[in-house]
Amino acid sequence: MVFFLTAQEQKYLLNRILPLAREVGVSQELRGWNWWKEPLKPYYPERISMFSVCGKFCPTSRDVYLMYVEKKPGRRTYEVMLGAIAHNMLEHLFSAARRGEFELSFEDWWQNELRRRNQGEEAQLVRENARTMESCLRPLWDLCLSQARAAYLETRAAHPYAEEPHLLAVALPFLVEHKLDGSLLGLSGTLSVDCYDYLHHIIFDVKVGGQPRDFYRLYPTGYALVFESLYEVPVDVGCSIHIGFRNGRVSVSKDIFFINDDLRNWWVEERDRKLEIVAQRRDPGKPRECPPGCMFEEVCG
Repeated sequence: MVFFLTAQEQKYLLNRILPLAREVGVSQELRGWNWWKEPLKPYYPERISMFSVCGKFCPTSRDVYLMYVEKKPGRRTYEVMLGAIAHNMLEHLFSAARRGEFELSFEDWWQNELRRRNQGEEAQLVRENARTMESCLRPLWDLCLSQARAAYLETRAAHPYAEEPHLLAVALPFLVEHKLDGSLLGLSGTLSVDCYDYLHHIIFDVKVGGQPRDFYRLYPTGYALVFESLYEVPVDVGCSIHIGFRNGRVSVSKDIFFINDDLRNWWVEERDRKLEIVAQRRDPGKPRECPPGCMFEEVCG
């Protein structure tokens, strides 16, 4: 899994992030379990996705207006498709590893994925880019599978009397694509968090391709608030993972951070602003400059 922290990242977590979280803390009114009162209480009955709240790709948020008011579908791009398939692959690998299955075939999985997507509007895009996507995903598959196997073997050696289910639960302490209901905070009832590390209480969000952006921190922040609203446990650490590909090699970088009051307030501001656009059916207008590869370029007008 790409969710394992390196030795350096572990040091940063233990000696910087966790002490900071304990010293500074989080204001109680910004804990997700206080969803029923200000400032977390949503003012409108509408429900939108976490992507709509956190995504700041469109400078005016007209993509939210087009999606929820005009009901215009976004165009699938290569980057979007690659990210979706990579997320499916991570879920597949984790599910198999938690069953103790580490001898897996990339070819078998990839052919099943191609067959599954060989229909509808995705079909042509997948066929045109299948070879490029395969060259990106194969090294990511190898990396994740080797990490999972190594973690399992290390845990088994350290706990020779533990039973298999316990070994797997400790070696792979991740809830991957865990389903959440975000309706208490004005979000969709069908959210899916990329990963929650239940031993270290870290929310992970994975982004594939492109360049890392500052607002990527909003995604773990939002999921932490939803997690707190549902389970009433504090979640203070987020991690934005960026996966890139170049010359047949995969690169993974992690931004580990304290989910502080500033980030929580920023997330609430974005949610309120975008819920207002949808509830009031207010067109925020086109930006002066559209981002490259915008999913709504063809319908924005």
